[in-house]
Amino acid sequence: MTGLQWIPAGLRASGARRWSGWTGVVLVCVAVLVLWLPDLDLPLGNSDDGRQVGLVGLQGRNFWELGPLESDFGVRIDPYVRPGFGAEPRSDPPVAAVSYAHHPPLTTFVAATSVGILGDNLPALRIGAFLIGSATIIFMAALLRGCGLPWGPTLLAAGAMSSTGFFYVYGRIGVGFSLLVASTAAVAWLRNTERPSRWALLGTAVLAAMAATQSWIAMASLPLLALWLFASRASRLNGPDPVFAGEQRRGPRRWLASGWSPALTALVVGSVAGGIIAAAWMLNGSGIAELSDQVSVRTGIDEAAGGRSFGFGEFLSRQWDFATDALMVPPWLRVLLAPALLAGLIDRRTRVATAITLAMAAALTFGLQQGAWTHRLWNFPWLAPVTIGLASLLDAARRVIPDRVRTPAAAAAATVIAATMVAVVLGSTRDRYLSDPAHLGTALEQAADTSQAHRAELAWTGPGLPTPRWASYYLDVPAWTLDESRLGEMEDSDLVILRASMVPEFFPDDALEDPLASAGDFRVITAASLSP
Repeated sequence: MTGLQWIPAGLRASGARRWSGWTGVVLVCVAVLVLWLPDLDLPLGNSDDGRQVGLVGLQGRNFWELGPLESDFGVRIDPYVRPGFGAEPRSDPPVAAVSYAHHPPLTTFVAATSVGILGDNLPALRIGAFLIGSATIIFMAALLRGCGLPWGPTLLAAGAMSSTGFFYVYGRIGVGFSLLVASTAAVAWLRNTERPSRWALLGTAVLAAMAATQSWIAMASLPLLALWLFASRASRLNGPDPVFAGEQRRGPRRWLASGWSPALTALVVGSVAGGIIAAAWMLNGSGIAELSDQVSVRTGIDEAAGGRSFGFGEFLSRQWDFATDALMVPPWLRVLLAPALLAGLIDRRTRVATAITLAMAAALTFGLQQGAWTHRLWNFPWLAPVTIGLASLLDAARRVIPDRVRTPAAAAAATVIAATMVAVVLGSTRDRYLSDPAHLGTALEQAADTSQAHRAELAWTGPGLPTPRWASYYLDVPAWTLDESRLGEMEDSDLVILRASMVPEFFPDDALEDPLASAGDFRVITAASLSP
């Protein structure tokens, strides 16, 4: 026999399908990465992308300029001064005002490492997040395969996830659900593996530690994943034997031992280690009092809608508006949202994975309503349970569709997914969430090269420019919100950042006639332009 002829025909066909499937997954992953790569040096804008990348940019810069210890391992965000700490312009702010540690630190650590290797620039800040974000597609495919779904529904569901505006905009910024999905995929495989290798156990521990340091929802999912792994092993070994059920009642230690495994040990050890690292970093940077206050703010509804309370119906309407804006969730996927979630929960293969990811997404949206009211990116994790459920729904459809129709139907679905991705990249989604807001960074880059910027001590921001971390990143000065009561605190050398469509009424009519820098709707002027 030559070549692969010694392998049974059935195994050869199975291997070919496996290689073909993973090749398709990698191609989707690479396609997404190729679509993102031109934005490696996208200027920081008045957007979630600009604020998040600006945050880790300041943290990474301070990590190296101040040193690991003085920067509290990336907590410091000088010269940006957070409001709410009683700091005043041109005064030394308290350390708490120039520190930020409200979230687990993985994105900060990745940014600091990348800046140390590649330098203090935007591509260095983005490349790590781009790679982790695009790998979400591979992690999702691994999860679906680990749950026992065939390649066709797996590829279509992963492609559908990657085609959404939500994934195109938010999958790239490092605060997504990638490691939550990766950890769930690892457990899905480990629960059916009797004796995983040492490398698999080590990888599980490292992955769990990284997940615990990536996001709150990934951290919160780990105990549920450990319970899933324990229950899967216990049920497999024990079965429905009533004799053993009686032994379980008499001997809880035996029952506990039946569900424990080296894989569970690796998962627990990694989770605890990552949790300790995340807790130490956040408590050192923010302290228990500030973190408690932040939880109180995020769970409240009084400070979200301009200081007024909102009803649950109004809240749901706003979340739906977020989801349906500019192909964030394409129309065809909106129709399938509820059926997909139901299918994922009904299908015994995907029930637990769907329930865990759904619980995390729902907790983020409904448990922390102030944050979900303010930040549309908090709806992004819903893509995880929807994608799992969509794969289950597609598999159910595959089983009832006649054989002769399956291939044309799959090709039509793939065409719709590809067309959606093209529409997201070339249409209003990119303009609204990335390109148009990035004009702000273009204006700031222009201003930063001027002699006036080198003399400025402060930057002031006008209406419609919240959380201006990007100003401190580009101009290396503190940024303050400008209102009429603060005009007397300004020096002529200070810089003022404005939206041309939202110029304050108290500005002189000719304030924007000769801006220092201009791009899109954004202008940078000197405070001297406001003098009568």
